[in-house]
Amino acid sequence: MFGMTLKAKLDELRALAPDAFSIDAIEGAERALADADNPLRLNFFSAAMRILSEHSLERMAPDDQVKDCVWFSPEQDNGNPTRSQRVKFAIQGGLTDELVREQLKIEVRPLERVVSAAFKELSKQVHARENTIVTDCDEQDAQAGELLDSLLEFFIAVEDAKASILKPIRDELDDAAIDALLSETLLDVDELASHYSLDEVYVEEVVVARIEASTITYLATGSIAVTLQWGSNSDLRRGDGAELNESFPFTCEITVGLDDMWALDNVETNYGVDTSSWTDVRYGQDEDDF
Repeated sequence: MFGMTLKAKLDELRALAPDAFSIDAIEGAERALADADNPLRLNFFSAAMRILSEHSLERMAPDDQVKDCVWFSPEQDNGNPTRSQRVKFAIQGGLTDELVREQLKIEVRPLERVVSAAFKELSKQVHARENTIVTDCDEQDAQAGELLDSLLEFFIAVEDAKASILKPIRDELDDAAIDALLSETLLDVDELASHYSLDEVYVEEVVVARIEASTITYLATGSIAVTLQWGSNSDLRRGDGAELNESFPFTCEITVGLDDMWALDNVETNYGVDTSSWTDVRYGQDEDDF
């Protein structure tokens, strides 16, 4: 079995994985390392890591988005983004180099070199030949650790960039999400009863959902407390109506232009309230609980 250091790095990478397929790739890499009797364990590990790396870059940096960035300039004959440009987009999206360097204090170029070197090493191990295969377990673990360090540095840089963007306006984003929910009729809730009143909005978390070529989208999640009312107010006074206090989770996307990503005066919001906990019971999916 490989050492706890590699296990810890794999766990850290798993926590940063962008989707379920990425987690599957990490699981495959972990199983490859666990087979200490396999002389090709580093090669199989590298194949899984290359799948993870290529999938992540394609997901984080779609061709059309990269090409639409103000900083993009074709460097290949086919006009497609290079790997370094994809790494750059994954970290900063369409933000200008000056803003990223001077305000976010992130240097992207060294990370581009780190990821490029990691890809080169992955290719070497994936396309191994007799004279390039590493069979010593300690050396295999050392090289696997270096590759994991490179990928972790990239994924952490992506998260750090998002955190740096979010920090100056965290409270304002809370207010924007609350205002969006207060100012609109919540159709999913409105369908549950004759009337409803929104009593409280609790914002649990706000994250940067995505940075694209010209916009940035924040995602707020939390819960709302509502009073559901059946019948009119006069029905209630006569005892013919009913009220019930309920809470439901919500999500709210807040999209801002990159030309002024911290200005929330004119934003586009898109929200949803999940009332499935109520409707599932209401229509008999949980009848056994009664």
